[in-house]
Amino acid sequence: MVETQEEENVYNWDVMEIGHTATPLTVEVTKERIANYAKSVRDDNPIFFDEAAAKAAGFDGIVAPPTMLYVYSPMRRAEIMNGLGYVSPEQSKEARSTPFAGTEVMFQGVPVLAGDTITSQPAVDRKWESSSGNRFVSFRIIATNQRGEKVVEYLYNVIWEYAQGQKSRNG
Repeated sequence: MVETQEEENVYNWDVMEIGHTATPLTVEVTKERIANYAKSVRDDNPIFFDEAAAKAAGFDGIVAPPTMLYVYSPMRRAEIMNGLGYVSPEQSKEARSTPFAGTEVMFQGVPVLAGDTITSQPAVDRKWESSSGNRFVSFRIIATNQRGEKVVEYLYNVIWEYAQGQKSRNG
């Protein structure tokens, strides 16, 4: 009996298109999630734990720390690729990384509060090649609350591939 290896369908530069997206994700932001997150990042600001302190600071209730955006509106790039029938480079049998290269966060002036329901959706926003030949991809994530108000938008940039000879493409 001869086994055949099925060809892996890896998402690559040539099939990547601006606008490729994943399905929306909805996350409920609770007092407990906010408190757990604040504790995990060692931020003891009372506006993340105490209703009275948050109101005294001008909020309508317990507020989520700014960097919690990565919890209630995660990047989910693999879901973009998987939804199109591909595996991401990191999921492939010959896994290779696509290292984080930076982020640009655009808060919208609408605080995320305990009790909010946040819906986010990631999409391929931009791809480009540097003068040295490195390839980069920018994913845009937009998150709205239950009232349809945009609470945050951010770009998550990765090095998709290093130029030939610059670094190993397998690690």
